[in-house]
Amino acid sequence: MSARETILARIRRSAKAEGDRAANVRARLSGAAQPLTPRQGQTAGEERTLQFIAKAESVDATVTRLARLDDLPAALAEELRNRNLPAAIRTGEDPAFDRDWGTVERTKGTGRIEEPATLSRAPLAMAETGTLVLASGPENPVTLTFLGETHFVVIRESDIQAGFEDMWAEFRNRGLDPRTVNMVTGPSRSADIGQRLQLGAHGPVALHVFVVGE
Repeated sequence: MSARETILARIRRSAKAEGDRAANVRARLSGAAQPLTPRQGQTAGEERTLQFIAKAESVDATVTRLARLDDLPAALAEELRNRNLPAAIRTGEDPAFDRDWGTVERTKGTGRIEEPATLSRAPLAMAETGTLVLASGPENPVTLTFLGETHFVVIRESDIQAGFEDMWAEFRNRGLDPRTVNMVTGPSRSADIGQRLQLGAHGPVALHVFVVGE
């Protein structure tokens, strides 16, 4: 058999097996088989929240816990002052941010390179790695994640999942279907040049997370 015939035969076999592969994928997604999960991906309750905070802080993110979302404007204003940033924030169209911002000027839209600070809401997060899961869309444009000097992110405690398995299961349960999913663990960093760690290499130089109780 020539090389050409061998290749065509493989393609034919692959085409015939297409239905079987699709059935296998559907069975896998709907099946009850559970992968092995490390202990650090099995936390719950307050332990899960504290693990998320510890993991996030270990990669140079900073965290503030808030009892209610209504406490966000005052807490954000304080963070902006502490960082010597203007009292201004850029957000998307997320309804969670439609509130009185007091002394902070809020503008809405996509991220801009000259923005000192941006604010997003993460629908989910993972305590196992201190990772925020950000879904793109007009409510929280993906450009807010990468443009601006400081990125502020809001995550509700109830949206913090134990690990990757729980997060993806909840992601599917909610029917989330964004164009882009960005998993952010700490501020942007790189050690490509001279093997020296540089924050802000590919995005914000600082990441601050507001963990909201309700």
